[in-house]
Parts: sequence; C-alpha cells; structure tokens
Amino acid sequence: MLKKKLKIITLLMLIILTLMVPIVRAEDNDTEVQSVQATEEQANQNTSISETYKQGDVYLTGDEVTIDYIVDGNLFVFANTVNINSQIGGDAFIVANNLTVSESGYIFSNLFALAPNVTINGEVYDLYSYSNSVNINGYIYRDVRISTNDFTLSGIIARNAYLTVDKINISNSSTDEEGNTVTSQGSISGDLNYTSKQELSIPEGSVLGSTNYTQATSSSPSIQTYILSLGKFLVTVVIIWLLCLWIAPKFLNRTNDIISKKLPSTIGLGILTPIVLIVVSVILLLLEITITISSIGLITLFMLCLISSAIFVITINNLICQRLKIEKTIGKLGVLILTAIIIWLIALIPVIGGIMSIVSVILGIGILINSILLSRKNNLLENNSKKSKLAKAKTENSNKDNKNIKNKKAKK
Repeated sequence: MLKKKLKIITLLMLIILTLMVPIVRAEDNDTEVQSVQATEEQANQNTSISETYKQGDVYLTGDEVTIDYIVDGNLFVFANTVNINSQIGGDAFIVANNLTVSESGYIFSNLFALAPNVTINGEVYDLYSYSNSVNINGYIYRDVRISTNDFTLSGIIARNAYLTVDKINISNSSTDEEGNTVTSQGSISGDLNYTSKQELSIPEGSVLGSTNYTQATSSSPSIQTYILSLGKFLVTVVIIWLLCLWIAPKFLNRTNDIISKKLPSTIGLGILTPIVLIVVSVILLLLEITITISSIGLITLFMLCLISSAIFVITINNLICQRLKIEKTIGKLGVLILTAIIIWLIALIPVIGGIMSIVSVILGIGILINSILLSRKNNLLENNSKKSKLAKAKTENSNKDNKNIKNKKAKK
C-alpha cells in the first residue's frame, strides 16, 4: 500500500513541476491579501494588475509579470520576464530569466535577484544578484553584491561594490558635436572589491574609494548549477510535504503549536539529537560487535539533516498560510513553493545564509523529534484512557451481574 502511495505522489510531483500552475497573491482591498489561482491559459499570458496600490506582501508567478502599481510591502515573483515600473516599499525577491527595473521603478529596500539578465534603470537601495549579465544605468543607494559574467555600469553606486566577474565595463562620459553629454559616466562612491580570473581595467576616476582585486582560484558555479540546486530543493520540499499530507497529516497540524509553544525545547532537541547520535555511534564503533547499529545511527543522522531544511520550510509555510487564512491545498502548495524559493535565496547570502542554514537544520530536527515525542505521549495517554474505560466497563458489568444474582436470590 505504501509503495502505491509513493508512486502516486511521485507522479503528482512530476505533473505539478511540469505544469507549474501559477499562484497569484494580490489584494482586492486595503487590508487583506487574497489568493487567486491562475488558469493554464493565463499562465501563457502577461500577468499585470492595473490597480495603483497594494498594501501588504504580493506574490506573483506567470510568463511575464509587470508591476505598475505601488506595493506597500515585500514583493515575491517567480516568472520568465519581470518588469518593475513602480515603487516597492519592502524587499523584492525575484527569480526570472529577465529582470528590468525601469526608470520609474524604485525599491526602498533590498533587491534579491536570481536571473540571467538584470537591468537596473531605476533606483534600488541594496542589490544582491546572481546572473550572467548585470547592467546598472540607474542609482544604487547603498551596496551591490553581484556574481556575474558581464558587469556594466553607467549609473551610480553610492557605497561599495562587491563583484565576482569575468568582465567589467564602466562607461565614460562622452559628448556630441554640440557639447551635450550623450553617455553619463558610471561611478562607485565607495570601494570596488572584485574577484576575477585576471586583473581588469578600471577607468580612472570611476571609483572614488579604493580598488581591491582578488584572483579567482577556481571558476564560480554556472547559473545552470544554481537552477539545478533550486530544482532539487523544491522537489525535496514538495515531496516531503505531500508525504506528510498523505501519511501524517497530524504532523502538519502539530508544527504550528510546536514552533510557537515549545520553541525552547525544540531548539534544545535540535542541538542535542545530532550530538547524542554522533557520540553514541562513535562509542558503538569502538565496540566492534555493534558496528551495524552504529551505522544505522549515522544513517539516521544523515537522513535527519537531509530532511530538516524541508521540515523547516514546511513549518514556516504553515505559519504563513495560517496567518493569511489559506485553507485550500493548491493555495498552500503555491505558497510552499514561494517560501522554499525565498529561503533558498536567503541561504545564498554570505554569513546570513550560513546562519539560516544552521538554524533551519536545528529547528527542522527539533520539530521532527518533538512531534515524535508528542505523538508517543498522546498514544500512551489514549491507551491509558482506553484501559481505564475498559476496566471501568468491566467493573460496571461485574456489579450489574452481582446485582442480578442478588435479585434472583431475593425472588427465590
């Protein structure tokens, strides 16, 4: 029976990943974000909302997504082409083939972009990007942290630039026959720190701070490598979610209470469980008789670490769906995919990503172990309750039998 379920789940997963049914998050009023499921016909059309203002976070997917309204919150987009033509009040998380922030585009906080081609003509506070090419014609108020093949700058970076690149092209100002400026000079007000296979030519006066070059010791992963990594992560998260939904739905319902009411014990179990498994496995390895048991312990630890990040993502997704009052399974699946993408992108950020990975493993293991312990406790309580009810029923039946015997004797 379990094998049949696993086959069905795998088939469903392949269909979902093939179709990638868009889930659109938007608002129809000033205070509530509503979920709209796009049809297959809409998936091949442009996704564009003509309203002028959205309060709260906005979630969008589709072929081409155009943001021409103010977003007073965070923006999450997973699409082929993304055009930002308006103000974004929070962070923007974009996964696309082509991303363009137009001259009227303004992102008040961070822009996290995983896209082969990124063009910034507007204004952004901080830019984090992994791309094949990045073209900045606009204004970056603070820092940029970019890994790309080609970097072109004809705009302004107000603070520092941290680049992993193959080519750097910082444009110089030029004038026409009448003396008018045709091309504005790109400039970096702070320091330029770049890593490349060889030292590159930087135009004089384009960097006001210092220029620091580090030779690349090995080639950086390609965009295909990152896309493959994201795909594996999404498949793992969705498959584990479907398994929980099918086999252990009580676990999904229990995660919110565990993370909100039992956070200290969850963190403690997440830290202690790997330590205990490692110590016990090492001791058993030293006792040559129990090598098999030790191997099982190490395999168990490996499996816990493998699924812990997925459990963490599923728990965060449950909290988001509970807050947004999303009850339909397809809606939860859409938010789950977006949540997984966001957490995966955060994990790419230096330092912050490392901390995020450690936290997700600790909380994921803690949530899983805490749930197992709670389930065992509930089962024991149910068994004890059944035993007490059974004993009580036997006592009542015995009393009735004795009473009937006494009544029969009294009649005689």
